Amino acid sequence: MNGFKVTFKRTETFYQTIIVEASTHEEARTKADKLSTEGEIEFDYFQESDVLDEYIIDIEKS
Repeated sequence: MNGFKVTFKRTETFYQTIIVEASTHEEARTKADKLSTEGEIEFDYFQESDVLDEYIIDIEKS
């Protein structure tokens, strides 16, 4: 029997809901975007990950 190295590609997404205080939708979007770009939102990659797609991209004999 032969051994083969199989490589998978995974496309993942991470969901997190936060609450921001704002007067309008646009203000809420601006505040949330600022929090995100400043690194204030931390993702828990073990609990928040949702695999959207997984497929084989390479197979080679080892």
